[in-house]
This record gives sequence, structure tokens and C-alpha cells, in this order.
Amino acid sequence: MADAERAADLCALARVVADVVPVAGVGAVVLPGAGGAEEGACARSRLLRGGDVLLLTAGQDAVAAQRWRGGTRGEDPRAGLLLATWPDEVQRLLLGRLAPGDVPGAASSAGRSRWRAVRSLVRRR
Repeated sequence: MADAERAADLCALARVVADVVPVAGVGAVVLPGAGGAEEGACARSRLLRGGDVLLLTAGQDAVAAQRWRGGTRGEDPRAGLLLATWPDEVQRLLLGRLAPGDVPGAASSAGRSRWRAVRSLVRRR
């Protein structure tokens, strides 16, 4: 649950409105609001310093993946391999078959002020 709260705070700092869901073995999955997924992934990757942000998008025919680090898009991983190793709920979230609010410990960046997010992140350190 702490990972979801921390990720929601990072989203608030990056001015990205998103739902964050804790997933065992993955940490947290961020489900951004409408539009701006690439910009949001880029912004979050700048804040994470040294950590990867993976952006998965579901198209009509396939799921695509992008890897971001430090604000730069890197080599794209194979989405199928990621989904095969992650828990089933990640795929259900991505396809809209599971609502973020239905997962215990989910958090949202909507309505979080950047100041509150900073205080929360410093307190959790």
C-alpha cells in the first residue's frame, strides 16, 4: 500500500492525474487519466531518478510497452513477456476488466496538492 501512496504522490508532483494500484510482485501500477500517457511516463521517470517507468498501452490488436528512465525513452520491452510474468490483475486493469477502486490499497493523485505530496514523501523516507 505504501508503494501506491508514494506513486500517487509522485504523480501529483508531476501534475499527472492517475489511479495507482498496488500489485504483488510489481510494486504499483499507475493508470493515467485520459490523454498524455507518454508525457506522464516521461515526467514520472524524471522524478524517479534511476528507476524505470514502463508504459503499457492496449490497442485494438495488441499491447505495446515503452521504457522510460530519467525523462528519456529507452529500448521498448516486449509487452507480452512483461504480462506473462506479472500477476493477472495487471492485464485485467490494463484491459479495463478491473476497476482501480476495486483493489484494496489503491490511491489516486486527483485532488492531491503538490505541497502535500512533497510533505508525504519526506515523511515516508
